[in-house]
Amino acid sequence: MTESEAIEVLTDRHTSIGTTKCDDVAWRKLKPAIDIAVNALEEIQQYRAIGTVEECRKARERQIPKPPNIWGDGYDNEGNIIYDMYDCPNCCKSYEIDYHDYKYCPECGQAIDRSDLDNFV
Repeated sequence: MTESEAIEVLTDRHTSIGTTKCDDVAWRKLKPAIDIAVNALEEIQQYRAIGTVEECRKARERQIPKPPNIWGDGYDNEGNIIYDMYDCPNCCKSYEIDYHDYKYCPECGQAIDRSDLDNFV
């Protein structure tokens, strides 16, 4: 039985409990519990529509800024490496420090802590 089917059964008074006077008393006692169960099932359906717990945790982790991996791909006239590239700490996509000033990685959405990058611009 699905949540939707359970909600339908729980909210249909006549299939859950009969219609005699005795059943009306039982229904009044049972109704608040059924309402709570229906609300809980509807809430579960809403959460499942959003995504799994694991997906939500991963999305939350990507919202926390992390420092990128800074590296260089060239040298100056004295032979010193020029640190002008950075990689996303989550997906490792590479970007140029002086050209791509992303707050979030366009590839995966990871928040980028740019505090160290500003020293290289």
